Amino acid sequence: MSAPFVLAVSGPPGSGKTTLSHALSERFGGAPVLAYDAYEEITGWPPERVAAWLAGGAPLDAVPVPGLTEDLARLRRGEPVPDRERGGTLRLSRRAPRPVIVLDTLLGRAHPGTGAQIDHLVWLDLPLDVALARKLRSFTAAARRDPTAAPGLLEALDAYLGRYDALLHPTYALQRERVRPAADQILGAGTLAGHLAAIQSEIQSTLHATLTAVPTPTA
Repeated sequence: MSAPFVLAVSGPPGSGKTTLSHALSERFGGAPVLAYDAYEEITGWPPERVAAWLAGGAPLDAVPVPGLTEDLARLRRGEPVPDRERGGTLRLSRRAPRPVIVLDTLLGRAHPGTGAQIDHLVWLDLPLDVALARKLRSFTAAARRDPTAAPGLLEALDAYLGRYDALLHPTYALQRERVRPAADQILGAGTLAGHLAAIQSEIQSTLHATLTAVPTPTA
């Protein structure tokens, strides 16, 4: 069996990384999706700790993602790992000629542990104001789906916006500065179907095989 191909998707929160990552999983015959969000612990830091991290130059090797580097390496060796995002177990798919691992990550190649394991990095180039609007929409959409959850969501939204100017926006600006330059492919605004086609076209020759044929999602 050929060595697995690690396809990473990065971009600011709200850019559509997770949606694209799971669509790529389908396109690549059920490829496992390893999600940074299921490992990261920085969102649990108190604001003063995040502020101190930013003031200290925001070293990415200080961002705690325990187990992520190790689980990616295990998947690349063909070993199963726990699916921390959705439950169950992640395994390499045998449906594609060359196994693919999709890494849904904020940090791209800038993360010391996982960056060196990436074969192709896609950056979703969404302006931060548009990404913020999408993030806010996720809160309102969740409240519309379950009105009983609205008070808790309103509290979470207020906390998010309260941190945005001083902490979150500077962090996202640093992410763009450090992660985007190392991307192999930069995708701007577009449809999900268009992004899937662009990525497939870009990496097809590298994979040296025809990807598993599945229906292309509509935008």
